[in-house]
Amino acid sequence: MINGQKVTSIIEKMKKLHINDPSITIYWDQLILEFNDVNDTICFLDGCTEEEIGWLSSVFDDLAFKFQSKEYAECLKRLDEKYPDNVLSNLVELAESCID
Repeated sequence: MINGQKVTSIIEKMKKLHINDPSITIYWDQLILEFNDVNDTICFLDGCTEEEIGWLSSVFDDLAFKFQSKEYAECLKRLDEKYPDNVLSNLVELAESCID
């Protein structure tokens, strides 16, 4: 089960940083560790707001390599359709290319 409060806390810390601040990678690593199960991750992402998806999308490529899952790629596709302003299509393609 994903700790939603922890993920929200990480996002809040990321918001306080400049996007080019090298320490942002610390928070990316924390998010990747939090998202350790593909099914829990999909359920969590399906319930996220557009803003949350915008912040979390920075680790979607790492999760694609981690999960190598058709279901994860389909989740990103749903999110891309639901929130087209976040432009996730490249991440969808990457996730699809990672499937064994």
